[in-house]
Amino acid sequence: MTMLWLCLRFPHLAREAIAGHQADPRVQREALERLAAWAYQWSSLISCAADEPLLWLELGASCMLFDGHAALLARIEAELVQLGYSHICALAPSPTAAALLTRASGQRQVLTRTQLRQRLDCLPLHLLALPASTLAALHASGLRRIGQLLELPAAAIARRFEPETQLYLQRLCAQASDPRPAWRLSETYRARCEFGSDVRTSTALLFPLQRLLLEFQGYLRARDCSVQRFTLEFEHYRHPVSRMSIGLSAAGRDAAQFLILVRERLHSLLLPAPVNALRLQALEFTSPAIVQADLFGSDAQPLQQLQRLLDRLHARLGESSVHALQRHADHRPERGWRLAAPQAAAASCDHSAAPDTDAPARPCWLLPEAMAIDAPPELLRGPERIESGWWDQDDVRRDYYLARTGEGAQVWVFRDRRDGAWYLQGLWA
Repeated sequence: MTMLWLCLRFPHLAREAIAGHQADPRVQREALERLAAWAYQWSSLISCAADEPLLWLELGASCMLFDGHAALLARIEAELVQLGYSHICALAPSPTAAALLTRASGQRQVLTRTQLRQRLDCLPLHLLALPASTLAALHASGLRRIGQLLELPAAAIARRFEPETQLYLQRLCAQASDPRPAWRLSETYRARCEFGSDVRTSTALLFPLQRLLLEFQGYLRARDCSVQRFTLEFEHYRHPVSRMSIGLSAAGRDAAQFLILVRERLHSLLLPAPVNALRLQALEFTSPAIVQADLFGSDAQPLQQLQRLLDRLHARLGESSVHALQRHADHRPERGWRLAAPQAAAASCDHSAAPDTDAPARPCWLLPEAMAIDAPPELLRGPERIESGWWDQDDVRRDYYLARTGEGAQVWVFRDRRDGAWYLQGLWA
């Protein structure tokens, strides 16, 4: 399989990493590391330059997965624009050639060695990544174009210059092995951004947050996983760090969904001081939740929409304000349920279990407290005896019936076996 290298050059990376930040090698390196994690979704072979804002992706193995190199390159560039980084892309059979083409004007996509050789012929000599003394000697020899240098015998170049010069030219033309140190994806995700000046409003945090979340989305795609909880930390000068935990009712990896939840939380977040740095951290991941499309192409989305609604309610009202009902193992109807977090309630439901057709009917509406009534005029079904609660000093002994009132409504009643009184427990709609 022919290797095809994409080189991404970010000419203003240090300044654009966070708007308003002065150029800083450390900031540039951190931004390049985040971009490498983002780029892993497109290729399993990523390499970063040690001293330049350059990123290489080997796309030869990925093109068929994304409908060819043109479609793949268009998707990569579209997401880079969304991230807000100015960039130059070049595609070539060797990483050395791809890096050189990012500094050249005109065509920057060559797919074969023949095309590469033709493209190099007319390029100026100063684009070569050779020592200044070597370039000066070549210029003094009357050479002006790369093609003129490549036409010289290899032995003559080896005699005149260091062996590294000939090796560089061979790698440039994809005629020699051109290994690059592979960048490895971390098992956990941590990203940090510094601000050039203090941020005093939550609205101003949305732009850097959007970029961080898009980069995080790329990391999740690269690992083919989802996240159910991640943490945002806001650093302040001379104040403790402010933390905000974002939880989802179902694991996800959509940056737009993350941003909606973060925006809801920011409305109610009181920052003790201006923010000078921002961190995003995720330590635990799960398998992605895949929504299967039906025969007619529409996604099975009702459950997904409900989960997103719950997430927004959590973010806006707080996790302690949103609950679900969960079954509880107790025969007493008023104790057969409890409030639980929606995630816990969903996890406890066994959706694969077959319904129990022999189970007695239960009304959906139970009264907060059983109400004393006269004996019902008509009993339709029963009795169903429930004796329970002796262990917690709330012993009950009841005979339950399905009954009909004088108005014709069906109700669920019981007769207390200790004193013979009748009580209304539930109603059918």
